[in-house]
Order: sequence, then C-alpha cells, then structure tokens
Amino acid sequence: MAYDQFRYTVQLNMEKQRCLVVGGGNVALRKIRSLLEAGALVTVIAPDILPEIFALQRTFPALTICQRTFTAGDAANAFLLIAATDSRSVNEAVTLAAKQNHALINVADNPLAGNFSVAGTYDSGSLHFSVATGGNPRLTHLLLEDLQLQYGDDMAAFSAFLDGQRNIVKQKLPDAKARQAFWRKNLTSKLLQEVKAGFLEHAKEIILNAVNCIRSES
Repeated sequence: MAYDQFRYTVQLNMEKQRCLVVGGGNVALRKIRSLLEAGALVTVIAPDILPEIFALQRTFPALTICQRTFTAGDAANAFLLIAATDSRSVNEAVTLAAKQNHALINVADNPLAGNFSVAGTYDSGSLHFSVATGGNPRLTHLLLEDLQLQYGDDMAAFSAFLDGQRNIVKQKLPDAKARQAFWRKNLTSKLLQEVKAGFLEHAKEIILNAVNCIRSES
C-alpha cells in the first residue's frame, strides 16, 4: 500500500479541539486515548462500545459517549474525525461527512481514503519521535523500539536541561546569529554521543561551563 500522498509532517495543537471517533472497538480505544491525552474534546459514537472506553471517562471528563449509530450531522463542527468501525459503509459515510465539512479525517482500515495518516510515535519527556514506513506496522514497531533504545531517559533529561539553558543564552545573547553560533559550537554530535553512552552529567557540565563563559564575558 502506497502512502505517497502523505508528504507533509505536522504536529497539531489538539487542546480543546472537537474530535469525533466513530467506532467502539480496540482500534477506536487506542485512537480515543491518544486524542484525550493530547487535550482534545472527544465524542465517541457507536452502537457497541468496549467497557474500557467507558472507563476512560473517569480520567478524562472531556470524553462524551453516544451509544448509537452515526448520522451525517454528527460531523458538524468537528475539527478531526476518525472512522474506526468494522463496517466499510459506515466508514465511507463518516469520510464523506468529514470531507463535506472540510474536516480532517483518518480511516483506520483504509488510510488512503482519508486526508491524513497517523505516524507511529515514541515519546520520552519533551522528545517526540514519529515514524512512518508507508503502511508497514512491523517495521514501524521495530524502528520505534530502536529509537527507544538509543534515546531513552537520559536524552529526555538532557533535552529538558537544554530548554532551561536556551532561555539563559537568549538573555545573554540577544542577537539570534550569536545564539546560533554558540549552539553550533557547543551542542555537537559528539556531545549527544556522550549522553547516549551514559555520561549525561558530563554533557550537562560542558554546556553549563559554556553558558557560564557567556556570563563572565557580558
């Protein structure tokens, strides 16, 4: 299966965005959970819904469940829709309604019918990795496992540490070109290799020393 039309990778701010998931099975459950964790307002519509989906309401008050069949009017005002039923005709109806409302639509069992696909992801702290392999789930899984092995908790901690240092550098070096030169000189591939090898504190010390030099020169 070719996914050549999905060429533009984005990260969406889903906070309080209205989303509709049509379907109540395991695939829908995964989609619903990820949307809720991203801050979306999620409505689920399906005649049969897993108990695990109902259980999500205890943690996520932004989840609304409607145990009934889908109608075209349900798509109104939705920013994003996911068709995740085992019925081709229902998924096609959801897709048509979404496109008529100029909304984003993902069809779980036929991504090419929609206008966006969902990449495999691995998150660790402020690090977010996405992997798309053209519809090969096994390869996606293996690549994500490899990323997890290579960029684990230490790299996430280093990323969080750098966020704080970037704010300090911005104060000390108001000029954007000067900041770029600073980070090119001090944040290097060699330093990342040290973090991956388990020398997180040493890598942080190198950055701290470089930042302290800016302070002493200002």
